[in-house]
Amino acid sequence: MPYLMKKGFLYDLEDSFDTLMDYRIIFIGEEHESRVSHHAELTILKGLAERDSNLVLALEMFERDVQDILNAYLKGKISEKKFLKQSRPWPNYLEDYRPLIEFAKKKGMPVIAANIRRRAAAAVSVANEISHDVMGEDRIYLPKTVHLKSKQYYKRFASSMEEMPHFTPMKGMKVNGLYKAQVLKDAVMAASVEPFIDRRTLFCCGHFHSDYHLGIPYQLKKNHPKLKIAVIAMASSVENLLMKDRSKVADFIWVEE
Repeated sequence: MPYLMKKGFLYDLEDSFDTLMDYRIIFIGEEHESRVSHHAELTILKGLAERDSNLVLALEMFERDVQDILNAYLKGKISEKKFLKQSRPWPNYLEDYRPLIEFAKKKGMPVIAANIRRRAAAAVSVANEISHDVMGEDRIYLPKTVHLKSKQYYKRFASSMEEMPHFTPMKGMKVNGLYKAQVLKDAVMAASVEPFIDRRTLFCCGHFHSDYHLGIPYQLKKNHPKLKIAVIAMASSVENLLMKDRSKVADFIWVEE
């Protein structure tokens, strides 16, 4: 049972897994270089898999065009060496994401390569336009509807751009174009789970893509208003906020002792 405290409910692991079973899509907003984040992802994946044999895993860290390669590896049709050579894994794959992939492979669990290719997002940011022409051959991943009109998300994104160091390459680019590229990523990642919308999905992404139920959850909710979505944030990403504001960021805060 959760413990009622002055600052909210405190769940132990087993209770938290049982509670998460009330949701269809569960987002873990990670901090990419955080060991705590990656430990949380694997722990939650295992906990949910024990309770749901039809669980699906979705990852921001792989792009849509490598889905067939990922599927081939999960089914044992190609070697890990070939998989890594062709799938453009993130630099920290072996340490941080391989455990998720290997667990999914062992369980026969579908894994969604969710993200749009970087070149498509880059083209949109430069053109300040989301369109088939701008996206080129990556147009096949463009959803029918991309929801751009969240004032809260735009404000948060613009603020994050202002806080970037001056030497960051994105610093000199126009915010509107960068924002559209960000929303393109969110919309494509939301669309990637559509084939599995009737199954429970654990979605691992950078926390900006899920904080405040914006980003990917926002795109999904616009298309599926009744979809039950949970967002999990890391304690380190909300520690500078007032306690009353932390619950606005996510439904659950992952805390490690």
